Amino acid sequence: MTGRRRHWLGQAALAYEEAGHLTDAARCREQAGEPLPAAELYERAGELDQAAACYLRAGRVAEAARCHLARGRPVAAADCWEQVGRPLEAAWILVVAARDAERARWLLRGHVPDTLGRRLRHGLTLAMCAALGGDTGPLAAAAGAVERELARVRPAAERLLVERWAVEAASEVARYDLAALVFAAAHRSGLRGAAGRWRAWAERALGGTAGVPAETEERRAG
Repeated sequence: MTGRRRHWLGQAALAYEEAGHLTDAARCREQAGEPLPAAELYERAGELDQAAACYLRAGRVAEAARCHLARGRPVAAADCWEQVGRPLEAAWILVVAARDAERARWLLRGHVPDTLGRRLRHGLTLAMCAALGGDTGPLAAAAGAVERELARVRPAAERLLVERWAVEAASEVARYDLAALVFAAAHRSGLRGAAGRWRAWAERALGGTAGVPAETEERRAG
């Protein structure tokens, strides 16, 4: 594509966006070879299938998966992660959103987590597979491992991800005691915002925040 054509497509995209014609603006960005701006415009327009495709072309797998999940297509979301060699993320979506423990276990065959955070998330995923079959014992063990080891997970972004998966797993099977243990561990570890997330979760799940620490200024977790 010539630079001149790209320029005029960009100008057309701006004009369409200013007029509120987001889908047309997105098409112009896509034709100009700008998949990320196109994806963002498609998403704003509610065209989530096109947004997901453009996000994938831009290498933004998490955003593509989010669009598929918003459309109620968890298998497509899992496929996004599988295509880029991230079986753990794919398996988590399959077991939590698609309730497909068999395929989740298949994806994790031979998968060896390479960090503490991923090891904890791997344990949570397999525990959720067992929970779908009615056995919550492995989930209690996995949540206990999170409680003991969360403070050692680095970086803070991975620690937050472990917290989220553990709380989601516990909430899925109504083991609110396990969720509280995980939030307490996150709070002790200094993970930013843990108290606020704990209180918000307690309001939704328990209808109150009795026993939950008040929100205070928390140190940044490293």
